[in-house]
Amino acid sequence: MKKTLIFYKPEYADLAIKLRDNYRARDHAAADIVPVEEHDDIEYAEEMQYDEAVFIEDNDSVTFHDIKSGFTNRVPVSDVFYNDSKPDSHKSITGRDTLNILADAISDVGSWWCWHVGDDMLQLEFCDVQLYDETKAEKETHTTGVLAVRFYGHVFAVFLDDLNDKNWHERFRDDDSILYTVDTYDMAFDDHKEAESLLNDYRNRVIVKDFKGAETLATAKHILCARCDEVGFIVGGDEIEIAGKKGKYTEEEIEPLSRKWWEYWKDYWRLRGTRDALPKDYACEVTIPVNTEP
Repeated sequence: MKKTLIFYKPEYADLAIKLRDNYRARDHAAADIVPVEEHDDIEYAEEMQYDEAVFIEDNDSVTFHDIKSGFTNRVPVSDVFYNDSKPDSHKSITGRDTLNILADAISDVGSWWCWHVGDDMLQLEFCDVQLYDETKAEKETHTTGVLAVRFYGHVFAVFLDDLNDKNWHERFRDDDSILYTVDTYDMAFDDHKEAESLLNDYRNRVIVKDFKGAETLATAKHILCARCDEVGFIVGGDEIEIAGKKGKYTEEEIEPLSRKWWEYWKDYWRLRGTRDALPKDYACEVTIPVNTEP
């Protein structure tokens, strides 16, 4: 999976955000944007360890650079967009037990990190997820760094808050440094009563995509909702897909990776303070065994 840096002029900021979100929703390891007033050279992208750089020339074309090979080509904007939104390409997650495991794995110590929305796709990203990351080397931390929950089909989203800031959600979308910690175990899939309760718990509603209150909740095939202290969200759609650094997860993978993370957590605390201690892992440090002094 590649890391892409997108350079843009101020007048093409909207296109840059759209392209970045499209890349992030299609299993890129990372996709970021930077205005040309700050940086406008390939050397910067290489220094920051990106695999490719894309310069937005105008509304219709971009210049693409592959860092490793040095290949450069000017192509239509449409050539660098991913368009793989066919329903049968998704690995939909539907099992109640699997979704409950996933909600707990995210909400124990995790944070809401980012969001993206398209015509028939909605994606929320979370960090510090208690699923074992098998892509990492043995001596690395094994908590999943970033996990994406995607909805396809008739997607909807409403963000909730008790803030005095009408544009918080836009800044959140565009700033990777902002995190909203999920209230411990206060996340639920397909729980209509919890979603209705959450809807009434916050002062403000920001309708992001096709949300009509109780009417939407009553007809939604799938729902995800969570409290994150001063903000919250209710989102949903026809299909649920889970993706991360390893690519897309199947339903059969979720429970074993959860179980394997807890085995890793036990080893983490068993070895903590010894010469064989595992690398410091935030998710393990926060989840302290009952009989262990911090």
